Amino acid sequence: MRIEHYDTGGLIDCGNVAFSYEVTERPRDLVNQKNKTDSLDWNRYNNFMIGDYRIHPYGDQNDLPEKIRQVIQNHYMASSQLTKKTQMMWGQGPHLYKESFKNGYLEREWVNDKDVWNWIKSWDGEDYLMRCSTDWEHIKGTFTKFYQGRGGRIGKNNIAKLEHVSPNKARLASKMKLTFSKPTHAVVTDWDFNHINNLTDYKAYKLFDHNNPFAERNSIYYSNMYSFATDYYTVPDLYGSLEWLRRSTAIPYIFKALSDNSMNVKYHLQSPSSFWDSKRSQIKDECHQKNKEYNEALFVAYQKNFLKKVAEVLSGQENVGKFWHSEKMINVDGQDIKEHGWELKPIDQNVKDFIDAHIKLSDKADRVIASTFGLHPSLGNVSANGNSDSGSEQGYAFKNYINSGVDIPEMIVCKPLNYALMANYPTKGLKIGFYRTVTKLESETTPAKRLINN
Repeated sequence: MRIEHYDTGGLIDCGNVAFSYEVTERPRDLVNQKNKTDSLDWNRYNNFMIGDYRIHPYGDQNDLPEKIRQVIQNHYMASSQLTKKTQMMWGQGPHLYKESFKNGYLEREWVNDKDVWNWIKSWDGEDYLMRCSTDWEHIKGTFTKFYQGRGGRIGKNNIAKLEHVSPNKARLASKMKLTFSKPTHAVVTDWDFNHINNLTDYKAYKLFDHNNPFAERNSIYYSNMYSFATDYYTVPDLYGSLEWLRRSTAIPYIFKALSDNSMNVKYHLQSPSSFWDSKRSQIKDECHQKNKEYNEALFVAYQKNFLKKVAEVLSGQENVGKFWHSEKMINVDGQDIKEHGWELKPIDQNVKDFIDAHIKLSDKADRVIASTFGLHPSLGNVSANGNSDSGSEQGYAFKNYINSGVDIPEMIVCKPLNYALMANYPTKGLKIGFYRTVTKLESETTPAKRLINN
């Protein structure tokens, strides 16, 4: 027999039968715990300060990026979906281009400027853009640190490099002495405050001014998409789906617990705490009469032996026809009526309905999540019937996404670097963006060039 204790309850496994039990003060009482929900009222924490700065919190507890990271990375599908969106925006990678109008259409002329590209490669600009693209897909915003070159000392101003700043580390802030709350700085530190030094070793930078790019030796720029009626940060698209993500993530653990512990659990036994208190006192009295020191292990041993006898009654073919009997006592304490007694409740063993219900919930969550991410189900491998969509449907979905879903994200992700290009190379008229080619559908190609015939 195996007995596992969990706080005031436990699980008794006899091989061919098992039951759970709990010790209750009042068996008729049920305690409902309301989970704290995520809100959008972040501004009420404006009294959060560090040094001379008023920190504008990102989330109720100033931990929204970390909260999203945990939810996304623990989910079996969300992380891969966001990675796929990053890959579709990235295409064949970042390249320089010039814009021009031809026949009334805006076109990009992709160019290879070695001087500019060598500058970008000198500080690994591709890795910087990849990190910013990843941040965008998760929280719809990026933090970038600008470094001014040493040439400013002799009148040759230039931006030496750009550096990605983790959204876990950066927060918008304003000086305490200012009466308005518009952010003027960004403060960088470990906001988990795992070390006391994080309170004093923070770094504060002025926000980058693209109209005066060489004003500060170092500055930070927050590139983001505006969220309706919010003051500082973007509210990520997946914010409203956090509970769906959590519930969907929990389902595999529920199945694991069901497989490990609950497949053969047939009964749930409730016992009154007064019974065990009385037995504990009885054991203490016996120890006192025998001049022995009481040890809680004596009570635990008695409890295990008692539960073993209960298990013998509930299991075994030789006990067919036997039943469990107990008495209840009602005590009146003032106006409070307390009911004490044992309760043995059979547990419904209709596991199939339980599993089917959770699988349906998981399927619904998958479709909600794909919709939240703005990714067509055929691109995210999420379909209502569980079958793969046709190649043509995937092709049309991809074309539609490229034509309508990447322009604004690309503009926001590349904005800091494009500001730097404008500052360092004002006469070149260059921008950086992601080069993408769209494969033609089979119906758009001649029969001889279709994959099926090659």
